[in-house]
Amino acid sequence: MRKGWLIPLILVVVIGVMGFGLTGEKAQKVQKISREPVAAERLGCELEACNPLREEQYPELSETVKDYYVQRGSGKNFIESYDNIRVYTKEGRYAGSYVVFVKYDMKIRDIYTKVPGLGTLYVEKNGTSGAYEIKGDSGNAELKEYVALVSSHTDVLSLIEKTNAEYEAAVDSDALLKEALLDLRNAYEDQT
Repeated sequence: MRKGWLIPLILVVVIGVMGFGLTGEKAQKVQKISREPVAAERLGCELEACNPLREEQYPELSETVKDYYVQRGSGKNFIESYDNIRVYTKEGRYAGSYVVFVKYDMKIRDIYTKVPGLGTLYVEKNGTSGAYEIKGDSGNAELKEYVALVSSHTDVLSLIEKTNAEYEAAVDSDALLKEALLDLRNAYEDQT
């Protein structure tokens, strides 16, 4: 008789221990979950074939970038304005983020010929307001690495090469511009 109730008792104890182990394991998993929002990473965005350079693709983003350059040009000592602004984008590593290449013609005060240039910005869409915001790199090594990666794509290199050729042509065509740029470079080097 003793053997008859011993087997069910062992079975109940084993099942209880197994159930307790599973409950403890679930509790540990719950503790590891973070409450901070996680940005969705875009897959394949580092590949040029999956992330082509797009011109003026996102009107709201383009407007934010153009406003940024208009503000940047107003009230500066040497720079009178940024004109003919064109916005080129590559998708950022995370949803709602973009690497932006901004092609412009910079007007230097008292110089007739405009200077073609190309700037790079990182822009993110604010999850709360939905507005685009220009972000600084703030020493973010991952961000710098990603921007360098997409900047090495052939479509971006082609844009850089075209802008450099336009810059050289503008400088070669105007001696006053060449002198003004030399003065700007010297002033910048003196500050650093």
